Amino acid sequence: MRLGSRLRGEFPSGWWRSARWWITGIRDLALSTAAAVAIVVFVGEMVRAVRHRDEPRTLARLSGTFEGYVASLLANSAGLVVLATLAIEDSLPVVLTALLAGWCLLNIAISATVFVVAARSRIRQPAAWAELDFVEQHAPKYGRPAETIAEYQAQQLQE
Repeated sequence: MRLGSRLRGEFPSGWWRSARWWITGIRDLALSTAAAVAIVVFVGEMVRAVRHRDEPRTLARLSGTFEGYVASLLANSAGLVVLATLAIEDSLPVVLTALLAGWCLLNIAISATVFVVAARSRIRQPAAWAELDFVEQHAPKYGRPAETIAEYQAQQLQE
């Protein structure tokens, strides 16, 4: 896919005055930020991912983006390393160290669980994920009508 068509997909004509474009973008950004900082909020999503681990369509619709879960895994791992460094230097109270370590470990456990479940599903069911990726990449966004053959195909697969 060329850069021009990718940009047209992300920034359709009149995007700056489209409320749906702004609301969707702000929602996605907020969910990714929440996933990176406080993945504990998504415990229900983790449970749903584990329950529906063999259903790619359900996994693809989890709240928070997959990138948000990976960012949470990396950020909380780095936070745990920083916390360990501060604890070794003895500059933090024991109670605060224990609370922050518990917070980071809980976030790591939740994001790692979702990461492993999604990776396992992608490895075991590549055809279903290929279809979902095709639909995500080519489906018309923000209420824009389908214009290309790929967009029509993605729209039919979406229904």
